[in-house]
Amino acid sequence: MIMEEKLLLKMEDIRKSFLGVEVLKGIHFELKSGEIVSLAGTNGAGKSTLSNVIMGIYTKDSGEMWINGKEVNFESPKDAEKCGVGMVHQEPTLVNNMKVYENIFLNNELIRKGLWLDAEKMRQESRRILDFIGFDIDPNEKVENLTLVQKEVVEIAKAMLLNPSILILDEVTAPLNLAEVEHLFQIIRDLKKKGIGIIFIGHKIKELTQISDRVVIIRDGCNAGEIDNSEGNVEERVIIHSMLGETEGWQEEYSEKKAEESREEVLLSLESFGRKGAFEDVTFDLHKGEIIGLAGLKGSGITELMFSIYGAAPGDTGVMKLENREISPRSPHQAIRLGIGMITNDRQKENIAMTQSVKDNIIITSLNEFKTRFRTLKGKKLKKVSDQYIEKLSVKTTGGSQLIQFLSGGNQQKVVVAKWMLRDMKVLLIDEPTRGVDVKAKNEIYDLLIEQKRQGKAVMVSSPEERELLNISDRILVVSHGRIRKEIRKGDPEFSEAGLMEAVHAS
Repeated sequence: MIMEEKLLLKMEDIRKSFLGVEVLKGIHFELKSGEIVSLAGTNGAGKSTLSNVIMGIYTKDSGEMWINGKEVNFESPKDAEKCGVGMVHQEPTLVNNMKVYENIFLNNELIRKGLWLDAEKMRQESRRILDFIGFDIDPNEKVENLTLVQKEVVEIAKAMLLNPSILILDEVTAPLNLAEVEHLFQIIRDLKKKGIGIIFIGHKIKELTQISDRVVIIRDGCNAGEIDNSEGNVEERVIIHSMLGETEGWQEEYSEKKAEESREEVLLSLESFGRKGAFEDVTFDLHKGEIIGLAGLKGSGITELMFSIYGAAPGDTGVMKLENREISPRSPHQAIRLGIGMITNDRQKENIAMTQSVKDNIIITSLNEFKTRFRTLKGKKLKKVSDQYIEKLSVKTTGGSQLIQFLSGGNQQKVVVAKWMLRDMKVLLIDEPTRGVDVKAKNEIYDLLIEQKRQGKAVMVSSPEERELLNISDRILVVSHGRIRKEIRKGDPEFSEAGLMEAVHAS
């Protein structure tokens, strides 16, 4: 018996802005029962914003939305849930030291006689939901004892608690290996057979071709095409080229600023470098006056590799050399003393002291250079140097004494770069250098990194934005599952946005 398709969701001319910047620019979208539709687009295209509007996390500015033929205007996720919309978020929501059934009913607990939690009924209902999904998990088991794929199933069970007809899955496969992904896909296909309409969001293009009936392309907040994959035979490159549109082969103004490939001496060298469970057999040289880009999907091992070089999570196999001398930093403090600095991807948590001044953040790693023989700080010299860097990097601030928390994201990031420029690092590792900053600040940060290269520093940069890596890198290493899969050099035919995306998704 063939289930009749029903239009579950219809959206017309949906618009959404943040701080005057339009992120969704008249989006149209439909979802039928028993259908899996994937949203595809580059970072910042508007995929997550659209899903958050559907879930009521964001309210639309204008446009019309219908659920099961009824026009709706969601003000909160509770509104969406009441209309049959559920969502599994990219970030984990489970509490590890709680049981499975407790997590499924978190914030939706059943009460007996108006006083006590009805644990037995919640266990029974959790069992029913897990059976509906088709996965055998003990509702009494603690979440901390589950595998990654079991945890994702519990996340889905949470979303299924209120019996949704529409299920949004945002990056649910990110932490899973290939076998676990296929297991999860079978569960998703079973939900589809039961008439649930599924919106799938992911960055792994191959997965979109495996799971989707249709792929909706979003580019720069607009509908940019739709690909029928009902036969499951769409090639990855078709989706990639649709995502990029006319931007294939795009080159930024900074292309002309790139020097020729570095022939300078090797500053940092890794040979068969690894850390159990994170990455393995990593071998490459980083030259003086060179910028290497690292490209890979979430969970590829790039951040873990950088942290190991920086001594925050030391490697346990292979060899690392700095200026041809074997080193093994066991902490960031040791790495800094050797001349290796790092800017992590969490600016406010790990790179700056939010309650301190701009001046204090600039000089924090170089305090010893400003101490007198009596171990007191040279106040005038501190101010003079910090003011020099504020001017040099065009940091928009009322002065060095201003608290850094009142600066924009781009200016905060420039202060972080200033901190390492003052310390005069030999090697600078930067994980997502322009995360959360505007276009103008991005270009200014690119200038700073290129200036470091011209001064003979060795720079390693990771970014989820292909354009960014192509813009500033001399060569790019493609990383997948903790291994370097490919090297793309400036001048290679693949040194383009489409070429890099294909390399990342093929690895």
